[in-house]
Amino acid sequence: MTDPRDVAAARLDALAAELELAARHCRVAAGHYRDRDIPRACAHMWAGYGHLRRAEHGLDELAEHHADHSVA
Repeated sequence: MTDPRDVAAARLDALAAELELAARHCRVAAGHYRDRDIPRACAHMWAGYGHLRRAEHGLDELAEHHADHSVA
């Protein structure tokens, strides 16, 4: 049987990777804005936002799971 703490740790590692991808896309978008390449900047901005939303969704799921198993 898998330890739930290991599952949570692996999930958090995956979410951290999503956030790192979001940051990379934002940095690329910034460079494209500086180069006045607006279509490419926007594409990377939206990709970064997509990674951010994916990470937020995963954090929401972990928070809800934690709430389901906590005792007040």
